[in-house]
Amino acid sequence: MSLVISYNELQKAVGRYLGCGRNVYGPDNGTVEWADIEDCIKSGLRQFYSPPIAAGMQQLHHWSFLEPTATLSLVSGRQDYDMPVDFGGIKGNMTYEPSEANYPIVVVGETQIRKLRQNRGDETDNPKFVAIRPKSIDGSVSQRFEAVFWPKPNAANNISYRYYVIPAMITNDLPYPYGGAVHSETILESCLAIAEQRLNDSKGLHWDKFMERLAASIQYDLKTSCPDYFGYNGDNSDSSTHIDRTDEVTYNGNSID
Repeated sequence: MSLVISYNELQKAVGRYLGCGRNVYGPDNGTVEWADIEDCIKSGLRQFYSPPIAAGMQQLHHWSFLEPTATLSLVSGRQDYDMPVDFGGIKGNMTYEPSEANYPIVVVGETQIRKLRQNRGDETDNPKFVAIRPKSIDGSVSQRFEAVFWPKPNAANNISYRYYVIPAMITNDLPYPYGGAVHSETILESCLAIAEQRLNDSKGLHWDKFMERLAASIQYDLKTSCPDYFGYNGDNSDSSTHIDRTDEVTYNGNSID
């Protein structure tokens, strides 16, 4: 039996704490109790996924399990691509398959891509630069992002990248939150801490327990995601495609400013 906490278990725990009992099931019953439980779980998950600064930490923590690797298939002649629905930002540069290119696709500002397109027109090659920009919305759907490349792809290639996930709400059909079993108690205490604040208009025992569990979860995440040795830290100054310290784009030694 898995120790990972499920949507149903969170419903029962929050329902019991709010005095609704452990058997208030489903939004179809239309009760105020169900709405309160659901609100607490949503806020509790948001609080866990984007946690406050924990004791002993100097900055906010980004969970390694919210930074998956994905693949994007480039099409010859196409420069702009929609990113996944749960995309919340790029982490590091993009990379080709080893057989396709031996250099990364460097992430730059969107302004730099427009400058490159303006100055070099419809030049085609394996892309060397990419920018991530938000797409405009009318409020009917959540905001999406797109990747814009230069030069224009001249072949179909698969590229890999890591990104920050914007998690969706768990459901009866998709009942398990990100984090798995090792963070389940932290998730539970986050939801109960929200319920505690909604019920009593103050932070109490469950907030203290959440912060205690949060510190432990962060230490576990750091231990399992960070290597003991990073290796040689080269500056890639011999690469034909790089970004210098002034953020000016250079291509084959020439400035694109």
